[in-house]
Amino acid sequence: MAESVVNETVANLSATVNETAKNVTGRAAATPEGMLMAYSSLVLMALLPIFFGSFRSVKYLIEQKKSGEKPESMTSKDAAMFPIIASCTLLGLYIFFKVRHLISKLIFFDEGLVLETLALKLFTGANLCYQLS
Repeated sequence: MAESVVNETVANLSATVNETAKNVTGRAAATPEGMLMAYSSLVLMALLPIFFGSFRSVKYLIEQKKSGEKPESMTSKDAAMFPIIASCTLLGLYIFFKVRHLISKLIFFDEGLVLETLALKLFTGANLCYQLS
């Protein structure tokens, strides 16, 4: 009797956990309205800082000319160093994310959800057996 109750409860729990996992990992379909909103906000977020930054830059240049200050400019050395610094930055970001990805693969075994549901099933089954005894 107790064994059939345990088996039935574990089966119900297993079905519930699997259904929940499917619901969590499922992806909602993209709608045209949502895509329009996403892309238009992305374009606005890219263009607005450039637009307002350009106006502020011109305003600052005019103020510098009025006060007699020498305007800031980029030297040829600065221009030559820019691609080198940018390349080193991109290489550093690549290494950072690659190492982080490898570490997460080692820690979570690349199948975290499967391990979590298995642990939940084992814990619940053991807890149920303990309560029935």
